[in-house]
Amino acid sequence: MLKIVTVTLPAAWASALINNDWSGLNFYDPDEAQRARDWLRESGLDVISCSDQSVMAQFDGVLTECLEYQCVKRK
Repeated sequence: MLKIVTVTLPAAWASALINNDWSGLNFYDPDEAQRARDWLRESGLDVISCSDQSVMAQFDGVLTECLEYQCVKRK
């Protein structure tokens, strides 16, 4: 049985995390792309979906536009 975990992450990461399309993030903000890759590696989670509505939330101590992402533990 899969356990769904909900995490709050930057909205800018959505396409990279959900669709594995890193082109926009790599082009516009390579440092942020690396942060997203680091988060994926360290979290041990795979992102499967996200909310439609963004919220302003703290991420790494900075107020940023975020989404709620639904994830599952990597096998």
